[in-house]
Amino acid sequence: MPETRRSAAPLPVVIVCAWLIPGGGYFLIGERTRAITSGVAIVALFLAGILVGGIRIMDPPGWGQYGYMTQLVQRFDRRHQQLADDYSRIEPSSADESREPSDDDRDQPAGPALLRQPIAELGDKPWYVGQILCGPLTLLASAVSVSAAHPAPGSGLETWPSSHSRSWEIGALYTAVAGMLNLLVIIDSAHRAGQLPK
Repeated sequence: MPETRRSAAPLPVVIVCAWLIPGGGYFLIGERTRAITSGVAIVALFLAGILVGGIRIMDPPGWGQYGYMTQLVQRFDRRHQQLADDYSRIEPSSADESREPSDDDRDQPAGPALLRQPIAELGDKPWYVGQILCGPLTLLASAVSVSAAHPAPGSGLETWPSSHSRSWEIGALYTAVAGMLNLLVIIDSAHRAGQLPK
């Protein structure tokens, strides 16, 4: 027996809710079974990716391998008495290096790479586009990953190592596919919400 749709939520609310909570868009339009099925499938696929590859597969743009924001610096050209046109990327390995990204007195800090060159940063980590479609679940997992990447004080080693070889790739693929599946759910729930009588 097909489900009966009991409520007609506004389309923007359905879209936002579907991104915030996988399956939430269906829930708003009254399709409870479809909401639970799609929500559980998306979250399970996302968590399976983290189980396969480890939490460090969440690698947000703008953050380096040690859990600090990637910084840009410009070199001062003394011969021409001006700053160079290109930027150098610095991946800090400590909080001190994050505050002062270069030891060379000719380097001028230009700020975080994510703010100065957002498209280039996103181009370095394109899988994050798929991952972010899982909504706040991705943001939470990314925060845990960045925190886990900070080196242990005085050891110079990572506190939570990154996985290597295929396990990292498979885990990242699972989480990105979960995000793409959520995109399909968002589109379908928005379409169904648009078909409801006002």
